[in-house]
Amino acid sequence: MNSLNKTVTALLWGVLGLMLVVQPAWAAPEVGGALRTDNRWRPGGDDDGYTWNETQLELKLDMRSTDAVFHSESRIRYFSFPEVQSSAQLGSSDHIQPWRFEMYEAYADIYGLLLDNLDIRIGKQRVAWGTADKLNVVDNLNPDDFEDILDFGRKIPTMSLRLDYYPGDYTVTGVFIPVFTPARSLSSNWQVPISFPLPPELTLRTLSDTIILPRNRPQDAATIGLRIKRTLRDYDFSLSYLYGRDDWALPTAAEIIPTDTLGTTDVHLTLEYPKQQIVGMDLAGTVGDVGIWAEGALFLLDDKVFTTVTSLEGTQNQLALDDVPYFKYVIGGDYTFKNGLYVNVQYLHGFFTDRGLDGLEDYFLIALERKYFHEELKVRTAIAAEIADFDDIGNNSAFFGGPELTYYPSDNVEIILGGLLLDGSSSTQFGQFSNNDEIYLKVKYSF
Repeated sequence: MNSLNKTVTALLWGVLGLMLVVQPAWAAPEVGGALRTDNRWRPGGDDDGYTWNETQLELKLDMRSTDAVFHSESRIRYFSFPEVQSSAQLGSSDHIQPWRFEMYEAYADIYGLLLDNLDIRIGKQRVAWGTADKLNVVDNLNPDDFEDILDFGRKIPTMSLRLDYYPGDYTVTGVFIPVFTPARSLSSNWQVPISFPLPPELTLRTLSDTIILPRNRPQDAATIGLRIKRTLRDYDFSLSYLYGRDDWALPTAAEIIPTDTLGTTDVHLTLEYPKQQIVGMDLAGTVGDVGIWAEGALFLLDDKVFTTVTSLEGTQNQLALDDVPYFKYVIGGDYTFKNGLYVNVQYLHGFFTDRGLDGLEDYFLIALERKYFHEELKVRTAIAAEIADFDDIGNNSAFFGGPELTYYPSDNVEIILGGLLLDGSSSTQFGQFSNNDEIYLKVKYSF
């Protein structure tokens, strides 16, 4: 066991020991959860067929006392489709009905352990920062989770130590994450192959890659975060700082390997995760009956990121990402009209995967929502536009969104029918998925 794992293990045992020493009076456990089903179909085209098939059992357990809280959330997922390619696999449940168990969160809260106004949380947890509606630019402690393209803003909880200190009207939060976790990319039927630009005289045959994770030691793998928050005149303000690594890898080396004398080549990439600092601010409040929010994040790289390209002609360095600071931001608001129509509008400069001063695109999003029949039926429409270049919008833009109906036959049951439509230039983030329109049906039973 390395020193980092020993430190984490010692902290966990220390917290459990303190909980036993304190011996709080625990209330009866609170157990809850949900059963979810999610099925999606991509009509027409060469990819016609089902794209998503999931049944998920979500279990939550909470135990509370006057001085501590234990929380866990686990998920059992029957996910994907049968993966049988030979008769030998017919005897394997993993190939016939693939499933997996996920420990989404498991942490302990201890109140007033060292100081009366100090709270400690340790364990696998989701640390959410920011005030925007899912499109948070300051929410960078947990890595992105892009497994489900319909679930914007989803993150992967990580093993963390969180301290919340309350001096007067302020809340000061410190977070230490000892181990680096990379972002999760799109599911296989949404993934776009990695590309690498080649001179026009060369033809790419195959492209492979190797990802190098940082060493599991504090100076390489740890992330630290600090946030100061205050409420003033019905507005919530916060300033934040993060030092860690980008959770999306960049190419640091490329080997161009000729396979014949006609210019056909193989390319092998090496990908790494650069270090970065992020200074953020966010606010939320109301102007009359209109809710408003805004976030901004300044990204600072430790160094320029170069791709070392090796070929028969020698070695050269290509700039992959400059160290010039760049700024992402989002502003938005929502309002409910007297007739019950809810409107949510946001403008985002810099998507989760946008990088660099010249690589930030603009996104406009609007969602309309209204309930009918004593709130048993909810009708929602969301539309978004991506613009990569305002000087040539026609060739550098994309549009996506779709309608959604939610029926509530009882307080704990939801049935959702909707569609996702995409169109635009193939050079944009979402335009490259123009042939991936989908229809989905979801059911949720909460208990």
